[in-house]
Amino acid sequence: MTRIEEIVTVGASTTQALRALRDHARAREWMAPDLTFTPVSLSPLLTPGDRFRIELVAGLGFDCTVEAVSDRELVLDFRGPWAGRERWSFIADGAETIVRRTYEVTELGAIPQLAFNTVGRALIAAHYKLELARFRALVERHPGPRAEIEAPAEPAEPAAPRAFPIDDG
Repeated sequence: MTRIEEIVTVGASTTQALRALRDHARAREWMAPDLTFTPVSLSPLLTPGDRFRIELVAGLGFDCTVEAVSDRELVLDFRGPWAGRERWSFIADGAETIVRRTYEVTELGAIPQLAFNTVGRALIAAHYKLELARFRALVERHPGPRAEIEAPAEPAEPAAPRAFPIDDG
């Protein structure tokens, strides 16, 4: 199995970051400009079973299916010149979210192996760096509520007892 992994920190909550990823209408805003995103069957937010196609300018195309979605992760299965799984993980870190994107190639024939090892790996790694930077910018434009758990307000200091009674009248 071949694996590519990239990580970026986003200044937003995990909920906001995951929502930006799941909103397929916003995919073109963070995907690399040389990719074409074509919905096949999609809900307003990506859910398990949704399908789409991604094509590169070079003519490589991949059919993707959403396998799983939770409050911290989204998993895609892809098929094309090579096959595998892509996983997005969202880890809360104070007021920020650590986004980890992992690309695992599980099936490679002889020619796809050559294609992946010569151009594919470098192309995917470059796309990941670019796309994660674009994804961070997209999420941080509209970060939503702060993710940090605010400390409870400190109670007011009790008034000091008076040493002498005050006669107000």
